[in-house]
Amino acid sequence: MKWNVSEWVEEGYRARRVGALTAYVYRALRWPDFYRDGAPAYEVKYGGSAIALIRFEGKGATVSQLAAAARFPEITELDLVEIALWVSKLRGAALN
Repeated sequence: MKWNVSEWVEEGYRARRVGALTAYVYRALRWPDFYRDGAPAYEVKYGGSAIALIRFEGKGATVSQLAAAARFPEITELDLVEIALWVSKLRGAALN
């Protein structure tokens, strides 16, 4: 695990990776092609751009990279999956 994710603001998280990378995860607005059924969704922002969407459905999560992610090769798809796992864990603890 390279990332450390902690709650930053209500419904928002800060993800930090060793080597000084920091991404922010916020509750997403309604994305028409991704947020159809009302499942909780979060945007991952890095460098001022939304680079991915995380959608939680049941016990699983779906991570979709956005076009802006191509500008930031330092954050890989595997990094985004790890961030999604952290957010899922923190959301689960908050709900209990």
